[in-house]
Amino acid sequence: MKIIIIDHKNDQHLVASCPAVAALGFFDGVHLGHQKVIQTTKKLAEKMGLKTAVISFFPHPKEIIGKTGERVHYLLPPAEKAKKFSRLGVDYFYLIRFTPEFARLEPKEFVQKYLIPLQIKHAVAGYDFSYGRKGKGNLAMMEEDSGCSITVTKVEHVKRNDEKISSTLIRNKIRLGLMEELPDYLGEFYETKGKMICTDGKDELLLDRYYMIPSKGCYDVAIDRGKGWCNGRVLVTEQKKIYWLGPPISSVSGIFRVKVKWISREANSISKEEKQGKNLVSAKG
Repeated sequence: MKIIIIDHKNDQHLVASCPAVAALGFFDGVHLGHQKVIQTTKKLAEKMGLKTAVISFFPHPKEIIGKTGERVHYLLPPAEKAKKFSRLGVDYFYLIRFTPEFARLEPKEFVQKYLIPLQIKHAVAGYDFSYGRKGKGNLAMMEEDSGCSITVTKVEHVKRNDEKISSTLIRNKIRLGLMEELPDYLGEFYETKGKMICTDGKDELLLDRYYMIPSKGCYDVAIDRGKGWCNGRVLVTEQKKIYWLGPPISSVSGIFRVKVKWISREANSISKEEKQGKNLVSAKG
């Protein structure tokens, strides 16, 4: 998959490799609803004899045009989203930097300045996708905004357990520590990356930027240091610090890159063991 980053410095000279059918959206988490949009895009591209593209944005629009000081909790860094797109068979990933200038584009300007130069022949998006200044554009307008050069397909929402799958829903479940429910919405356990800092008697996990930290409690997880997955447990504190509770993963001090799958939180989150863990953290940290 080819990744092309577009910002205000180069967007006047967009050069697409070839015509494509494009999935449009932010796609945070690349959950099952997003996957349906991308799978629909790929099927249409194959039928039309075109390439499959994803057009997305970063940072989240709320960081640029939202309320002052509003923090966005991301599910995945852009690089990890790209890996998921590649596994879904996407040929081109266009990542547009969301800037104040970009936010001020009228809907027709967005289509004329970005989609047409990128040779998008058909656009696919979720039922609630909007574009242009104040989100005034929608799929019903896109054909007209493109001078009828772009046709569109709207994908309806996906439901699981009588709930509409959305990034907001998944964030809320992570805030509540309901990690065991996430495979129903993501298609897999929530996975994060970061580094484990191993010192005498205390192993702390620091997640990379753009991952959410679950609510406080003790969690069953699977961890991979590049040697295969093994099961273990972590403690998330009130201060959003993450400590490894065991079993031991290293006999020496050091810093290790790790992947973590969040399996479930203990039913009694404020358990005796968690309190002991807090005391241990307080005494040694």
